[in-house]
Amino acid sequence: MKRPHVLIVDDEEFVRDSLEEVLRLEGLETSAASGAQEAVRFLEKHDCDAIVTDLRMPRGDGLSLLNEARRRGVVIPIVMITGVGTVAEAVQAMKAGAYDFLQKPVHPADLVRVVTRAIEHHGLQQELQQLRGTVAGLRRAEALVGSSPAMRSVHEQILRLAATDSTVLITGETGTGKELCARAIHDHSARSQRMLVRIDCARFGGSADELALRLHEAQGGTLLVDDVGELRPEAQSTLARLFERNEFEDSGGALRTADLRLVATTSEDLGARVRAGKLKAELYHRLDVVPLRLPPLREHPEDIPEIAAHYLQHAKLGGKSRALAPDAHEVLASHEWPGNVRELRNVLERALIVAGSGPLSADVFRSILEPVLAQPPARAPDSALARLVEFNLRRNVDLRERDVVLAALQRAAGVKKEACELLGIDPRNLGYYLRKHKIKEEEWATRS
Repeated sequence: MKRPHVLIVDDEEFVRDSLEEVLRLEGLETSAASGAQEAVRFLEKHDCDAIVTDLRMPRGDGLSLLNEARRRGVVIPIVMITGVGTVAEAVQAMKAGAYDFLQKPVHPADLVRVVTRAIEHHGLQQELQQLRGTVAGLRRAEALVGSSPAMRSVHEQILRLAATDSTVLITGETGTGKELCARAIHDHSARSQRMLVRIDCARFGGSADELALRLHEAQGGTLLVDDVGELRPEAQSTLARLFERNEFEDSGGALRTADLRLVATTSEDLGARVRAGKLKAELYHRLDVVPLRLPPLREHPEDIPEIAAHYLQHAKLGGKSRALAPDAHEVLASHEWPGNVRELRNVLERALIVAGSGPLSADVFRSILEPVLAQPPARAPDSALARLVEFNLRRNVDLRERDVVLAALQRAAGVKKEACELLGIDPRNLGYYLRKHKIKEEEWATRS
């Protein structure tokens, strides 16, 4: 592991030697310069993790070194050493960007403490910057894409709403991007530096205890109540109190003043849930003040090529981005996309696997989209509840895909290469389907 490297800058040789010796004994690498100009020449050729410099030197002071380093884009921490009567100048240097200062005579323990803390702080800043870059990249990959009139309207509404602190109710079918829309509102708002906290009412039931925890976490930021129609009655009361008195009970039962923005999403008819007695009317009216509807993909099919290109740019396999073959656009445009953008992304992901290194052609997408619609389900459910499953398109897709893969393996007597030829897929992708559908070897080896 590379040891941190510190540059010592002082016009007095014995001071340089003393500081270097202290830091070397702590396992740090050091270099030395007798003034600001020599330090700048060093930085032109070498990297280091921190600089310790005297503030007053005859050949360029520490402040000029700081300014020149920043002008050249050097962002490593710089620690100033001050003499008697120069503390005010040290404070000025810190306002200009110095990390900290030490007064002469420098105590070895203080030097080690400040330098190691500076290096650690800089390392954490670099990690945070990289993390932010990664998150920003992920958000770009997950962005709401589309330049059709319908999507331009959505983008305009997001920017208008982000400038306010109003409660927003985002409606839309499953897979239209409601959570992405909520995040875009948060990211463009004055609360963007604080957290966006999500509570998934459909998955976790939206209990009062969980809601209280999420309200606490979202203080200063945004609370996203996903699938708000599934919120439990006691949690609905908590949210109603939040609207009425701007307060909530924390997990210990104490009342807390709320400082957050509320965004809710739903794919249901909340009015119908009110009429059915499953949602409090007063809560519904509070939520429905500023509605934002996300259109289903079938209402803006002209965005399909743009959405596909955006996804394929970020979903790189083997380090390379892919593009649709020209003949694929018509196949994608002719599909109804009941699962909306989410379904489109899933189909594109599957197409990348099926195509392997070949083109993302019309035939690839037909092999994914058409066989399922042309044939009935392979299984005949017995119960009344199970019979409802046969109308679920995604369930049928998975059932049919599993049967086709299994039939190909049986036809090929378990020879995977031959099965892949029957399936028209790259042999390297067979494992994906086996894992996805949990197909075990004994199924094709023993079934007749």
